[in-house]
Amino acid sequence: MSNILSVFNPPPPRDIPEKEYKYCLPCTAIQSAVGIGLGSVLSSPNQFKDSTTGKIDLVKNPLWWQRSVRSAGVILLALGAYRAGEVVQAVYQKKF
Repeated sequence: MSNILSVFNPPPPRDIPEKEYKYCLPCTAIQSAVGIGLGSVLSSPNQFKDSTTGKIDLVKNPLWWQRSVRSAGVILLALGAYRAGEVVQAVYQKKF
């Protein structure tokens, strides 16, 4: 059967055991790494500094904006740490 026909006539679905999709270890590990990485970048005050003067321009980046971005970074850090805990638990209990 050609690939084009398999698009219009897909094979019948298979039964996926719950263990296979409930504990997706690579998915959870990647989510954890992205959350911790992006959270650490967003929560850093260095992203608002001007590259030439090294000072924060309050006209371009008002305090409410800086606090909003840094708060989002802290939330992402917390979610990344939570997901990392789930990875450690899954590895420890061998659920994958």
